[in-house]
Parts: sequence; C-alpha cells; structure tokens
Amino acid sequence: MRNVITLSVFAGVLAVAGSGQAQDKVNFGKQIWPFMKASCVDCHKPPFTDERGRKRKPKADLVITNKADFLKGGEDGAVIVAGDPVKSPFLQRTLLPLDHDDHMPPEGKADQWTDEQKKLFEQWIKEGADFGDWSNDPEVDKKG
Repeated sequence: MRNVITLSVFAGVLAVAGSGQAQDKVNFGKQIWPFMKASCVDCHKPPFTDERGRKRKPKADLVITNKADFLKGGEDGAVIVAGDPVKSPFLQRTLLPLDHDDHMPPEGKADQWTDEQKKLFEQWIKEGADFGDWSNDPEVDKKG
C-alpha cells in the first residue's frame, strides 16, 4: 500500500512539472524576433528604394518582417514547417557549415546565430511555430 501511495505522489509531481513546461512556450516576439531582426532583416525586408533611387528586392523573394509574408515563404516556397525543424529550411540553413554557399546568414554579412539561438528557434518550430501576438515589426515592415 505504501508503494502505491509513493508512486501516486511521484506521478502527481511529474504531471505538475510537465504542465508547467507546457506553459513556458517560446515567445516569438520576445525571444526569437530580436536575433532574427539583427541577423536577417537587412536581406529579407519588403522591397524598397535605396538612397540612389534603385528598387531593392528581398533576397530569395523572402520577407520575414511580418507573419503573413514569413509564412508564405520565398522563391523556393515555405521556409518554416510548423512542428518539423528538419523540414524547415530557415533553420537548416543556419546549421550548415559557415563556408557552405547556402549557410545563412552569410559569413561576414550579419551576426551569426549562437548555438543557443539555433536551439531556441528549433524549439519554437517543434512547438508549432506560434507567433503569439507578434504580427509584424512596424519599424522595418514598410513598403518602399
């Protein structure tokens, strides 16, 4: 009888611990967007006209400054597959060797993601790639 009570208490503790982890989902706007903005936006913002009057397009036709365009993807299609980091090219390109032609961000062009940032991004995708209340960054999501 004593073992049954001990196991029941232990199971209850695990259930409570597990439910607390579910509430600690990755917050895109607070945890992901800041490092994406620093490393990715210069190349993946909406089309704009530069200081010399030239029309500039986003690399690979991928805009990440708002949820709708980010989910739409670029010239090769979707870059995020909710729940599947392995099928999410946006993450996979950050994991390539620095000297690989497809590594993102390109070496010397922007801050590289840390291992912790890559893991956090992977976790966000595993959790369903939920943007929460983030829909865009009005500071950089301007049509030029």
